[in-house]
Amino acid sequence: MNIERFGVVKRRAEMVLHDRTLYIGGQVADDTGGDIEAQTREILLNIERLLHSVGSDRNQVLSVRILLARREDYAGLNRVWDEFFPEGHAPTRACTLAELIDPAWRVEMIAVAALPER
Repeated sequence: MNIERFGVVKRRAEMVLHDRTLYIGGQVADDTGGDIEAQTREILLNIERLLHSVGSDRNQVLSVRILLARREDYAGLNRVWDEFFPEGHAPTRACTLAELIDPAWRVEMIAVAALPER
């Protein structure tokens, strides 16, 4: 069994690879001044950056759990989401209303992706 951890600090790893499955921990926007579209875009691009760092990409995302702080942000989240994933490559997802630790965070995402064979 092969397990690799990336971006490890005492409390968590940013990403874990087990066999050919990548588990990406909760991602939030660093720039909390942006609206839901800006925060969603930043998070998705950060997930993509993590995937690229190990040879994967957005087409390999299998599942995303979305924690949304405000119901009224759902449409804006979906606008960015629909632009981000190529046609035919949308992952499964669950979107839940949640009270996030920092009130400036409008959304948090937890992702699972595949590492393609090379």
